[in-house]
Amino acid sequence: MKVYRVAPLLLFLFFFSATCSVAAQESLITAETPVDDGVLHQWLHSGDPRLIAWAADFARRTHDAKIVSEMPALLEHWVDPKALSGDESEAAQRRAIEAVLDTLIQENTQVPASAITAIAASFPAQAAILIGRLPVSESLATLRGWTYGTTGGWFGFTLARIAAMMLAKNPGLSRDFFWVRDRGDVGFVASVVAASEEEVHITVSSSNEQPRIGTGNACGDSWPHPLTPGWPQVYAYDLLENDPGATAPIVVDLERDRIVSRRFEENRPPGSCFGVRGLDPSTRHQLIAYWLGIPEKEMAWRPVEERTILWTNKAAYQHQLGEITEAEREKLHATVEALRQRGLLTEFEAERIAPRLVVSVQCEIKPCPLSQ
Repeated sequence: MKVYRVAPLLLFLFFFSATCSVAAQESLITAETPVDDGVLHQWLHSGDPRLIAWAADFARRTHDAKIVSEMPALLEHWVDPKALSGDESEAAQRRAIEAVLDTLIQENTQVPASAITAIAASFPAQAAILIGRLPVSESLATLRGWTYGTTGGWFGFTLARIAAMMLAKNPGLSRDFFWVRDRGDVGFVASVVAASEEEVHITVSSSNEQPRIGTGNACGDSWPHPLTPGWPQVYAYDLLENDPGATAPIVVDLERDRIVSRRFEENRPPGSCFGVRGLDPSTRHQLIAYWLGIPEKEMAWRPVEERTILWTNKAAYQHQLGEITEAEREKLHATVEALRQRGLLTEFEAERIAPRLVVSVQCEIKPCPLSQ
């Protein structure tokens, strides 16, 4: 019996050729590759992020309603791989879901709230676009959860703001109870009022000079990176608030406050100076003005007020401090009463709910007479 020896070089060439063959097969898919529903179905459910992205890309470009209809179920079973760790396999999974979300958005598909909830924490812009397409009766529970920032972090604050703006247009439909600690079950309007606050900064000075208020604005920069080899072009989304140059689709608007979506190539993210603010005292103040039917600038109180007390003696200081505090508290109670008269608060709520008044005092006199 003859035994043939295979030279190591030949073995190396064989395995090298096989590896190249596999790599070539992976790069064979292009936008012109012939496909049908069977192939796209197989790719979509393959578990391979690259094939899922290609399935989404073909379905979007060919308007394949059958494949598109299978995508929401894919979202419901997706678990965020926490791609911020930098692992390429995790990034690939996120990229695949971005491709699926882009197809659903571009094909104007209504996606169930359960599927939107599954991806909301990782893709808040896409979640906001999709939730806006649902009737309030179907989105109410999800929006209610978002107002509490249950998704956590900056993304949670963004979704809380968007949800609040959407619910603000339908305060009657959102009569469903919201829990406010120590005050019982109250409606959505009351929950916003209860979480609102006015911060009064009082400066004790020896002169009448007004304190200087610093302002600033930070903008984000982004850097492009090459398109991932073997993948289709994937598109991502972000949200812009009150960008004067934006012509993108409106996600939600409330009076003069407008949030729009922006679609861009995932590997070429644009910078922005018009990011969405979270649900905070300032944006809650806007909601209350909207419910009162007046421009925000006509509100009797503001989220931050600056006052100066000219020092003469301690008794005069305490008197002025008491007057300022009482005057601002009366404004807050007047706001509550106005909302009650408009039918937006019940008697029960009006008796228990009011914006919080926070007073801080800064002494600019050296040495400060308050400590004496």
